[in-house]
Amino acid sequence: MAGKHFVLMNHTNLQGYHFGCARVMRIIEEGLLSRGGVIAGRIDGRLDWRNDSAALRLLADCDAIVINGEGTLHHGRKRARWLMEVATHEVTRDKELSLINALYQENPDSWAPMLARFRHLYARDKRSATEMSRQAERDVEHLGDLSTSAGAIEPAGLRRGIMIGDSVRSSASMRLAKLAQTLARSETVELIPLTTALHEHNPYRNILSRTLRRHVALLRHAVLQRGLPRPRHLNSEAEYLERLRHARLSITGRFHGICFNLVTATPFVAVSSNSWKIEALFEDARLDPRRLIAQESLTPERILNEDWSFSDTERANISAFIERTGKGAARMFDALTS
Repeated sequence: MAGKHFVLMNHTNLQGYHFGCARVMRIIEEGLLSRGGVIAGRIDGRLDWRNDSAALRLLADCDAIVINGEGTLHHGRKRARWLMEVATHEVTRDKELSLINALYQENPDSWAPMLARFRHLYARDKRSATEMSRQAERDVEHLGDLSTSAGAIEPAGLRRGIMIGDSVRSSASMRLAKLAQTLARSETVELIPLTTALHEHNPYRNILSRTLRRHVALLRHAVLQRGLPRPRHLNSEAEYLERLRHARLSITGRFHGICFNLVTATPFVAVSSNSWKIEALFEDARLDPRRLIAQESLTPERILNEDWSFSDTERANISAFIERTGKGAARMFDALTS
């Protein structure tokens, strides 16, 4: 007997742009397929599904809809509301709805009835679970981001050099690039973003708009990064993880950059992002707060003069966090496919 037919919404890897998203979506699909589920369709998070006939047909023909919340659902953003309106749309009235792996921060209370409509709710941090529980008026379980749910990755025997990443905030990316430039005078440094390219295009805009936005993004980057080292974009999640597991230190402004540091046991330093996601991860994994540094305090002296190795306590906390997330993810996929 065939299992449930699922449509995955807010699919964040259809463009193959972000290595963290690639890992999360693969884990979601494997979790459903390995339990007999069928992936009937995938809907890009950039698509306004409400006005797309193909997306509506997919939703009409499935048994269940799973929304990958990731970092989308914060501050009442437009795309976040698109996702939440799945709960009130005519085409989904007889569908089993699930919101998983979700950040949920400072969204309007008017969304509470939509949130309550979901049969399955799973947050990816305790802060988000608390807010979802309040609006949905029921307990919501939280587990770490699904990128950490597949277990630890064996680190390399010999580590050397510093791997510096990027951020969703351009000011932080520029700060990281300047840091790479300075540190390179005394240390082997690689400037490697968590993405395959500088700019992710939106295929749902018209070609003129896409072309204009791409050129503006490239020009803006060229102006901001003038005189700074050029980042090296890798081609795959596997290639990124292989570089990371050989680094002695990682410096990142990306939430998933930290997740990858945890699963590869790579000591790291981080700067904040555009929501509470990094701070919440620090709390849930019980990481040393000294690793989270304000942009203005991210200096070469600070990096070079401190020992960033994990303490025995941190290693134990990280191991426990990864184990909890793996067990929680297994329970979640069992529930979604039952």
